[in-house]
Amino acid sequence: MDFFFKSNESFSYEALRAAGYSNYGGADIAEVRAICSKIRSGNEEDWLREWQKAAERAVSQAEQSKSVKNVESAIHGFLRASNYFRTAEFYRRDDMNGDKIARSLYENSETTFRRAMELSSFTFESIAIPYEETTLPGYFITSDDKRPRRTIIFNGGYDSTMSEGWFAIGAAALARGYNFLAFDGPGQGAALRHQNLFFRHDWEHVLTAVIDYALTRKEIDADAIVVFGWSMGGYLVARGATQEHRAKAIILDDGVFDFGSAFRAQQPKFLQKMIELKYDKTCDWIFNFAQTWSTGLRWGLRNGKCTFGTDSVSELLRRVNKYTLEGLSEKIITPCLVIDAENDHFLKGQPAILCKNLQCEYELVSLGVEEGGDLHCHHGSFFRVHQVIFDFLESRISSEI
Repeated sequence: MDFFFKSNESFSYEALRAAGYSNYGGADIAEVRAICSKIRSGNEEDWLREWQKAAERAVSQAEQSKSVKNVESAIHGFLRASNYFRTAEFYRRDDMNGDKIARSLYENSETTFRRAMELSSFTFESIAIPYEETTLPGYFITSDDKRPRRTIIFNGGYDSTMSEGWFAIGAAALARGYNFLAFDGPGQGAALRHQNLFFRHDWEHVLTAVIDYALTRKEIDADAIVVFGWSMGGYLVARGATQEHRAKAIILDDGVFDFGSAFRAQQPKFLQKMIELKYDKTCDWIFNFAQTWSTGLRWGLRNGKCTFGTDSVSELLRRVNKYTLEGLSEKIITPCLVIDAENDHFLKGQPAILCKNLQCEYELVSLGVEEGGDLHCHHGSFFRVHQVIFDFLESRISSEI
């Protein structure tokens, strides 16, 4: 993988991720190239500074367009800003709650997204979804609130946010006559940063609460709900679907049978045994040393400690082993589209393993190098992946449109 950063796989992939949102207003390719040209490979301070500068420039340009009533350009400017602020914040994972810079970048990403939506022709609403003793934050967007419509619910993953769901599936869904509902569950976005809610492996408690809420809305057709699980969300939605059966279809991109495999793949057997036996001091020292050599590993472990609410890497690596569908996958009865990426560097092979353990109707689609969809979540090839998704849904989700 080589996208502007030849010597740093993590920087390369995250630059592609940001650039890939150009399909739906989140970036200009040449602008991303200009940003990356000023960032030294692996230098996280450069990364934050240049993406933040680009985000602030995009806000200023959006404000100018808004002032002269060029609304469409203002929307695009705010969407670029939202994506660039999110990208700037990406590697700030040492102290998510105490880091004022990280908090400001995150808040700016969500604020600029909301500003874009408020200028759009869509009906946009920030929502609160009842969940246990609290609520989960979300967005609901529709192009027609006069009658029930097909709806896609976005369930993000290990580090995604509600606003990022717009680029992942929301804009594509609205263009095809669907409503769009995005939420931050435990371990994600505002639920993590504002409420200190951490990931849980028994996601059926989360998904059921979201479906319950969706069914209270007059704009949502109860017989035409689709749940889209993105990245780690492929495990979360599948786990939820072992008990929650009211969706008409689920999209798993990626399909994930065992999320913990993404962590164990980088651990030698002896280290896995030491973690199991709780030799935490030694294991944490090993991982702290290893992180000095890998931007991606350092980010992954730091993000995991923040989102799972653990004090040590060793405890994180024990917890992720609970995120498996072993003995549960046969309980999924909702038709599934399982999407694979040929060269997925996080969850390679997991979609095929999941499909071998499904007893429901499913379709497995793998995207490869020749169509640019071979990397995790198919960043940079969204027109193609959305073609796959909506081809699958068209014969299954009825519409009066």
